[in-house]
Amino acid sequence: MSEDRNAGRSGEGTARMADLTCLGLGAGSIDVYWHLLEHPDEAVAASAGRTASALGLAEDEVAEAMAELELLGLLRRSEREQGRSTLVDPSIGIERLIDNRFTELNEQLRRVMATRAVIPELTGAFRQGRSRNLPLDIERLDGLEEIRARLDDLAFFAHQEVLALQPSFSPSLIEAARPLDMRCLRRGVALRTVVRRQAVENPVTLAYLRETVALGAQVRFTDRALERLIAYDRTLAVVPVDPEESGRGALVIRQPGLLASMIRLFEEVWESAEDLASLADSADGEEALTAVEREVLRILCEVDKDEIGARRMGVSLRTFRRYVADLMLRLNAANRFHAAMLAKEKGWI
Repeated sequence: MSEDRNAGRSGEGTARMADLTCLGLGAGSIDVYWHLLEHPDEAVAASAGRTASALGLAEDEVAEAMAELELLGLLRRSEREQGRSTLVDPSIGIERLIDNRFTELNEQLRRVMATRAVIPELTGAFRQGRSRNLPLDIERLDGLEEIRARLDDLAFFAHQEVLALQPSFSPSLIEAARPLDMRCLRRGVALRTVVRRQAVENPVTLAYLRETVALGAQVRFTDRALERLIAYDRTLAVVPVDPEESGRGALVIRQPGLLASMIRLFEEVWESAEDLASLADSADGEEALTAVEREVLRILCEVDKDEIGARRMGVSLRTFRRYVADLMLRLNAANRFHAAMLAKEKGWI
């Protein structure tokens, strides 16, 4: 019977008093405190045995809990009768603990906020340590992982515009760039990109670029040779150490003269490039398939699992399924088999 009662008591205490732990009370003290609130006559040292029996605890555990309650101001030792204690009204005792806790939290918050003042000094030390004998306004990044981590940071802190020269896109580059581009566009950051004509001839790349355009990006293509460049808010730019193998490393450039030249180069290429909207899918008019739709249809005729199709296209499973759904909607097809049949009737496959 006592075990059942203690189990129920503990469960009730956990449900009703668990939040008191944030005020400094231990689990045992909470149980004792709740019990004493319901049985104030036991709030005396001599009655620790009764409380211990009721809660299934050892007397020394109850005595320790009562000492903690007294320390926290929830139990007050009687000045007139030695060995006796009285409960403090919870509306006073708990409120005082809450106020103390708020004071502690405010002090912690003040100290945390104060650390922002040292960020410039820490950043300066970091850049100086990583400079590798380069000027302080040129920082070197080593390895693809470090490059992508820094690009993530730079995209997050961009406020106005991101300018990019991208000769080509690999499936892995698209998957890494998509969340950064989408985040910038959602925040209203202008995104202008120039790619080579060969890039837009790839159906996966073309679909990705059109996806960004639909969200507000501007994309143009050119026949000129391009070197990779990404510039953020015209205050810094990132270029590869080796244009032939961008994963080897990159340079973050803040040097005003170099940066100005890079921005001028971008604007020159941008002015001479063609808008992506001018690129026709085919000569078949409005009913023509896009390049990515043709690729999706071809894959659907060859494989029966989305996972395989996604790998074939070099996109995520979610992206591939979206392509399939869009294609079925365009063809007004009831299922994939129906979509393939309609496409054959139109002479698309």
